[in-house]
Amino acid sequence: MIHELYLIAGIFIVFVTACDFFYTTVSFNGAGVLARSVSNGIATLFLWTNKKTSSRYMLKFSGMIHILAQVALWISLLWFGLFLIFMGSPDSVLHAPTGTTASAINKFYFSGYVLSTLGNGQYIPNGGGWQVTVAAFSFAGFIFITTAMTYLMNLTSAVIHKRKLSLFISNLGETPEEILVNSYTGDGFERLTRVTPDLQQMINEHSQNHYAHPGVHYFYSVTRAESLSLNLANLDEALTILEHRIEKGKAPIQDLIPLRDAIDKFLDTMEHHFIRSFKIEETYALDISYLQEKGIPLNVELSDELPIKKRRSQLTGLFQSTGWSWEHIYAREDVQ
Repeated sequence: MIHELYLIAGIFIVFVTACDFFYTTVSFNGAGVLARSVSNGIATLFLWTNKKTSSRYMLKFSGMIHILAQVALWISLLWFGLFLIFMGSPDSVLHAPTGTTASAINKFYFSGYVLSTLGNGQYIPNGGGWQVTVAAFSFAGFIFITTAMTYLMNLTSAVIHKRKLSLFISNLGETPEEILVNSYTGDGFERLTRVTPDLQQMINEHSQNHYAHPGVHYFYSVTRAESLSLNLANLDEALTILEHRIEKGKAPIQDLIPLRDAIDKFLDTMEHHFIRSFKIEETYALDISYLQEKGIPLNVELSDELPIKKRRSQLTGLFQSTGWSWEHIYAREDVQ
């Protein structure tokens, strides 16, 4: 009876692990339950550490640790699952030189060799059924290795694209006010509208990368220039100012609608997979004097009545999930 339980448990572990692995790496629908649970736990630890220190240095290792932990989890579970399958029969594996039954530790050792597709001839499967099992798992190990390598290459490309997008926005300005000032030509904001199609395309691509390769979220930035959370919030706040504070006729609202829509879709993707909505307890003030000094044609002041509470809540959740806050965008009103 105990051998049947070993066999059932082994098959179950292998099946669940395979589903989690392939869902994460090739479904392009986010992470599997196991991978997501590991990532959430590691992210919580890194973000907690970030709160307790004055430096973001440790966050640079987050992405690497996430990927290594996920791969180690999948390998360990597959290895243990195959071991339990071999334990489903006392004589499933034989010691080749002597023909004697392999012990439990020998079966565990043999299971690792099978999955690594190496094999050394010291232990062999006993009978046709176990030979087919070994062949199937050897092939599965090869598929696992090649799929994992392909996934890591795609993930690397997604992380590089994320940093390129962040630097692209940062080049426009490091605050919402700077984006507006650098974009203003005296008659309008043509410098921003000229790059709008490129920004929209890059944000849409990053949104799909985030959905297909959720591990990209955990490659946290150390510097402001490489932080997509901060720079995307800067851009979004600049668009809000253009929509609600700039004199009528000066802001190219219609030209910026596709860009705003791309940001909306990205925030919706993030809210569904990575963040929760947060209520903003403090209020933050725009540096109006700086804009007036630079000749930006302001019209009305941004107020709580404007329809931005949901998106600011989403941005707050995005900050929380990457170790930043609104204080990196604006100063609090009570300390001005």
